[in-house]
Amino acid sequence: MTASGGLLAPEPAPPAFPVRVELAAATINGTHTDVAAIGFSGCVVVLATQLASIGSLVSAVVSRLPDGAASAEHAATRLAGADVPVDVKFLLGSPAAASPAASLYQILAIDVAQRKRAQNPGDPRPVVLGVALDLPRAYKLPPGADAAAADDDPSAYAPVLRAVAELVDSCRVW
Repeated sequence: MTASGGLLAPEPAPPAFPVRVELAAATINGTHTDVAAIGFSGCVVVLATQLASIGSLVSAVVSRLPDGAASAEHAATRLAGADVPVDVKFLLGSPAAASPAASLYQILAIDVAQRKRAQNPGDPRPVVLGVALDLPRAYKLPPGADAAAADDDPSAYAPVLRAVAELVDSCRVW
């Protein structure tokens, strides 16, 4: 109430913080996994870690067709969530260039970017993925650096990558 006895108009609510943040955690393959997704105006940053660190930063940009280059059928297929080409580039902390870990991180970045595109085809923002997974030592070395680890099969990590991508889906900021 004011001094004259009138009621004050309610104060407007403060504007929402301009950056949307979603968090999730789960146990994946027996290891605690944290995911944070941050939706900036120019990109989506996703941090997925089993090691309590940012790890490698990977940029994933969904490729676009030049204007007028796609037929209506091809455009409809792309909007329906079909796989689309993704340009992937390590920005920071890449594992050895040809190591299995680098390949796994690239696969995860491609999967997250394609899922984002399928869920919101109109969102052109690239994905910057910070990923630090608890991988065996053999996955962090260049091929041939550790002959004893040659028997490790990278396809064994497909369920882990799928589970991490699904955890990222639960943190949608797009």
